[in-house]
Amino acid sequence: MAKKTKAFLCVSCGFELSKWFGRCPSCNEWNTIVEIDPKTPKNQVKAEVIPLSSIDYNDISRIKTGIDEFDLVCGGGIVPGSTILIGGEPGVGKSTLALQIAHFINTLYISGEESPVQLRYRAERLKLNIEKIKVTSTTVVEDISNLIMSEGTECVIIDSIQTLCSIEVPGPIGSVGQIKESTSRLVEITKKTNIPIILIGHITKEGSIAGPKVLEHLVDTVLYFEGDFSKDFRMLRAFKNRFGSVNEIGLFRMTDKGLTEVSDKNSIFLNSYTSNSQGNAISVALEGSRTILFEVQSLVAFTNYSNPRRMSDGFDFNRLILIVAVLEKHGFLKLSSFDVFVNVAGGYHINETSADLAVAMSIASSLKEEPIPPMTGFLGEISLSGEVRPVSQCLRRIQELQRSGFRRIVLSIKDSKDGINDYNGEIIGVRNISEVMEYLF
Repeated sequence: MAKKTKAFLCVSCGFELSKWFGRCPSCNEWNTIVEIDPKTPKNQVKAEVIPLSSIDYNDISRIKTGIDEFDLVCGGGIVPGSTILIGGEPGVGKSTLALQIAHFINTLYISGEESPVQLRYRAERLKLNIEKIKVTSTTVVEDISNLIMSEGTECVIIDSIQTLCSIEVPGPIGSVGQIKESTSRLVEITKKTNIPIILIGHITKEGSIAGPKVLEHLVDTVLYFEGDFSKDFRMLRAFKNRFGSVNEIGLFRMTDKGLTEVSDKNSIFLNSYTSNSQGNAISVALEGSRTILFEVQSLVAFTNYSNPRRMSDGFDFNRLILIVAVLEKHGFLKLSSFDVFVNVAGGYHINETSADLAVAMSIASSLKEEPIPPMTGFLGEISLSGEVRPVSQCLRRIQELQRSGFRRIVLSIKDSKDGINDYNGEIIGVRNISEVMEYLF
């Protein structure tokens, strides 16, 4: 008789071992190792191979949710049979967004965090149509799978994935082992039934055990819901999308009636750009199919410390150090005795180098105490030699500035010669940082 092999599992991180340990060698947690039944091999089904060219292909018919911003981030709507994971900090608005999606399509809502009474109260407060929503509070993934197979719904929402558990997996609810197994079961069901599933997942500051990081490889689409709790706007970003672009963002505003779509995106990140304040400069960022105007604010103040401070909010700190060094070397600005603080208005975060010129000019404006001429936009990357370099998709950025009423644009001399003929304002092409300083100040 063959000897039965024992197997052990860490319920904290999901690490499998061949013998028991008091401390998990993977996550270093104590007393998290439990014995599990070794997986017995199932009867294998003979695999089949078919030519890819023989598979019928039709355009994917996406499900429209009625929320254009959400559909945009998903690539045009929800793909049948897909699994979407929406992650974000607790309280950012994930459940509100999920309930508003359920308002438009027939949905089975698995509410593991709220009772049906609480869910009904929230839906009434948001004035949603609740006729299409079916609710259950079960958190056992085997029972949920049976409901999905029997109910015949258009969409399933799990709020949240941390509350689910499988009776076949040891460990507490919310552990990595339970989360992974529950998600794997749900992905298998959605592929069989062609019913899309939306998973809600909370994340910690580290984005580890309690969050979507352990699930990203299992699902088709990963969306992150971001927002500053001191402000009323929220941003939905795609970090993984098998059916669309990962460069799109959706903009929402949090109100007492739920999340509303932002029609004028520049009203969030651009505050009073017509003001004649020193230290302010305007540039344009690209987020997928969107072009967003944003305002860079700088404050340069004399310091009493031997090492002046450099601080940035919404802009890469290392990039700021580089720009300050270039301004000193090639812009002939004495910044070694001054603190430099840079902020991007509205809580926006810049992830590209096209804002370098705007940041540099806002710093120079604050140091010289001279405001930048109103309705002036800046587009350009700054090299270590002080050269102003071209930016990608410059024409799209110029068109957005023109639509917003900007009368002059300062950019690389190469961009100024690349067929920009329909702009009715002034195009100022510059070669280096010193030419920009000479023109403005």
